[in-house]
Amino acid sequence: MDRHGIIWRDDALDSGISDVQIAKAINDNRIEVVARGAYAPTSDLPADPGEAFRERYRRRSLAAAAGLARTGDEVRAVSHQSAAALLGLGLLMPNRRAVHITTGRNSGGNAFPSRVIHASRLADDDVVDLGGLRVTGPARTAVDIALTETDFARILAVFDSALRMGVSREELESRLSGPRRGVARARYVLAFADGLSDNPGESWGRAQMIEAEFPIPILQAVHHLEDGHRAICDYDWEGRVVGEFDGHGKYLREELRSGEDVADVVLREKERENQLRDLDLGVVRWGWERLKQRTLIPYLSKRLPIFGIALPSA
Repeated sequence: MDRHGIIWRDDALDSGISDVQIAKAINDNRIEVVARGAYAPTSDLPADPGEAFRERYRRRSLAAAAGLARTGDEVRAVSHQSAAALLGLGLLMPNRRAVHITTGRNSGGNAFPSRVIHASRLADDDVVDLGGLRVTGPARTAVDIALTETDFARILAVFDSALRMGVSREELESRLSGPRRGVARARYVLAFADGLSDNPGESWGRAQMIEAEFPIPILQAVHHLEDGHRAICDYDWEGRVVGEFDGHGKYLREELRSGEDVADVVLREKERENQLRDLDLGVVRWGWERLKQRTLIPYLSKRLPIFGIALPSA
């Protein structure tokens, strides 16, 4: 196994392991193929199917980058969704079927079911060294993805994430200054981007509000509760209503403390909500299903006016 966690067939054979042993390890589900002639162990894959799927894609992207490094390729770089997976750039429902590589030249592009080769030059500041691997940096990656997307919410999510990672708005604007396909749309969406958005789900909710011309809430507003704790709320309308996005895994990962079970977290969250209401705040909540079914705006249309929030006329 190399330092990136990839097992290369050539290295395994050189160390005395046979193809028969490799095949048996695959059949026994101890390792799995991540690229041609490259494998990764399965023992440390997440138990959650969704997380395991994302991790498998990250490993495929990692193997592609490591493969370039093994050949001494100093021109091409892993890019687009694959770079995002390695950088930790948050994307909204990305297509993870193919690994993406940019050629570093104006030619050589091609698309295959499991690999997309993008023909584009790469300046020195377009690429970062990620443990010896060539990967497009956060700014270049965000712009690459934004220019290939047509959906407002997906573009907003990647720009939100880039700002959240510390990329400056000025750098993104500079990279969108030239005439290219999709650049006008990307510039329009960038004007709404906000690094305070905590994850792609929160970006998606805000995108639906923007598209519906709803009042845009303050993000990550702080309210001081009676018990002395601070409540950081995903959305806040005029200090009258707070909104909370409940993403998958909230009660299983982020909010679960040592020694707690899910019931403890639910009770603690209920008490937090009660204390927010004690501050004379309205509380609205939603999860992925409302976003997917496009019922967030009808829901907010009923709830926000109750607390005096003016909405655009139909």
